[in-house]
Amino acid sequence: VYMSKVIGIDLGTTNSVVAVMEGGKPNVIPNKEGARTTASVVAYTKTGDQLVGQIARRQAVINPANTFYSVKRFLGRKVDEVSEELRQVSYPIEADSNGNIKIECSALNKNFAPEEVSARVLRKL
Repeated sequence: VYMSKVIGIDLGTTNSVVAVMEGGKPNVIPNKEGARTTASVVAYTKTGDQLVGQIARRQAVINPANTFYSVKRFLGRKVDEVSEELRQVSYPIEADSNGNIKIECSALNKNFAPEEVSARVLRKL
């Protein structure tokens, strides 16, 4: 009988992690850098390069408008529901015609839904 593996993913506001159940115990799968957690941060450089995880977090001071963190707070919410959260981030956010949150990325001249940014973190895990 073939047993499929159970995988658990924690998409966190600050850090994310993925684990697999082996022998009845969770085993955290390290990311490509060997860390057990991945920073839930996505950034775009002036040249359009995408950075995800700790490398994105490290350059946040010099690129605050294009470094997206705490994005989980915006998932499934409208702009008029997140006035307090908007004061806690350094990147611009606007509403689309339906009031949905769009994260402005000046480096790419593009807007992202919070779900798109979170998907980039999940791909890194």
